[in-house]
Amino acid sequence: MRNMERSILGVLAVALRHPGGAEAIPFKHAVGCVRALFDFNMMAQYRIHTPDTIAYMEDFLDQFHRMKDSFLEFRVTKRTEAKVDKERKEIRLQKTLIRE
Repeated sequence: MRNMERSILGVLAVALRHPGGAEAIPFKHAVGCVRALFDFNMMAQYRIHTPDTIAYMEDFLDQFHRMKDSFLEFRVTKRTEAKVDKERKEIRLQKTLIRE
């Protein structure tokens, strides 16, 4: 799991390395959000927790919640799914009309 987390974070960091002007802040938040979630997950796997490790975990979780909004614009809603389904039906209908 840890290797997968490191790989995903590395790929995300490279993919978002040189964002344009308006993209810089959301990309930075996306990387920070993923990093905080991975750090929280790694610390949660400790066998024993001290007040310090619990404080770290709370900080990572707070950081995740502060930055998770960077993913909201990509969330699929029921309205979006309905639009996609409607478009697919129209495309299929057009293809069948062209074949005839």
